[in-house]
Amino acid sequence: MQQVVAIQILRAVAASMVVFHHVQNDAARTALEAGASFNTSFLLPWSAGVDLFFVVSGFVMVVSSQKLFAVAGGAAHFLSRRVARIVPLYWLATTIALVAALRGAAAGRVPAPGLGEIVASYLFMPFPRVLDAAPRPVLSLGWTLEYEMFFYALFACFIWLERGKAVAAVAATLAALVVFNTLADPHNVALAFWSDPIVLEFALGMGLALLWRRGLRLSATGALALGAAGLVALALDPMDSSSTPIDAVDPNGFLRLFSWGFPMAVVLAAAVFGPAPRESRIVRGLARIGDASYALYLFHPLALIALRKAWTALHLATWLGYWPLVALSSLASIALALVVWRWIEKPMTNAAQRLLSQAATLKSRQAQAHG
Repeated sequence: MQQVVAIQILRAVAASMVVFHHVQNDAARTALEAGASFNTSFLLPWSAGVDLFFVVSGFVMVVSSQKLFAVAGGAAHFLSRRVARIVPLYWLATTIALVAALRGAAAGRVPAPGLGEIVASYLFMPFPRVLDAAPRPVLSLGWTLEYEMFFYALFACFIWLERGKAVAAVAATLAALVVFNTLADPHNVALAFWSDPIVLEFALGMGLALLWRRGLRLSATGALALGAAGLVALALDPMDSSSTPIDAVDPNGFLRLFSWGFPMAVVLAAAVFGPAPRESRIVRGLARIGDASYALYLFHPLALIALRKAWTALHLATWLGYWPLVALSSLASIALALVVWRWIEKPMTNAAQRLLSQAATLKSRQAQAHG
């Protein structure tokens, strides 16, 4: 795939935006507890990194699955790849979060998660948590993975079709779900969650993938102008991110789709339709962070907690304030992610792929023996 470097850079940007949002929230909370103040930056709506992840996911699933459309066993192969890629590291991060939640409950700081909440978290099922009834898993960050896994399951349902028809079928199903949500306002937590307009961001990415496959390309000037337009639209931010309270759950819905989803789709289009990035140290570094973007997304809270405790214990805020904490926490998050990616994520993913491949081979042999 010619634009794999551009995609990896976008993944790095998406994860870094989320990290920067959380790092600033963490610094603001720390300052508030110390009776100080901290003015966060809202140059861009940093939470929109999630929306970039979603449009990128839609794009990548179409392009990377080109050999699986309309072939026997394509759905099983697609799902096994997704499970091996997503599940092991997420389950590890969820287990760490669960241990922390149970310790916090034992100390009386937070209510303990219920059994249903725990089981649903491991199964990527939306479930109202005990803390505030929000449909969030034990690892709060995992709400995005609940959308991703739903999208993968739906994608697999139609991968037996030719690529264009499969994309159309997935997009039509997502659109039908959103229409149902709008008209019926379902009370079922999972159905309401999976039919939120934010799911159309996957469709935006898939549509761009079809255009890319058909040869649409832009000049460097055209790509730069398109990307700038997307960033300007993001900066206008009708979602009004600056008024969001610390640690608040970002709302989804049509406003988010149009305020963050469409501009991020424009940014994606600029990156993949324009010329491929030139080789350089910066490009290689960003691409490597993109490789570790999943680990960065899941594990950056550990770096934040460690840096915050050290900052508080050493009374560094008195001398340095909180922006150095933001910078150090961001860099520590990236460093931790690179370590996790190299020494934990890659071995776990490879092991999961081997196990799933062996299971598929065994099943095939058993079928042939019975046949």
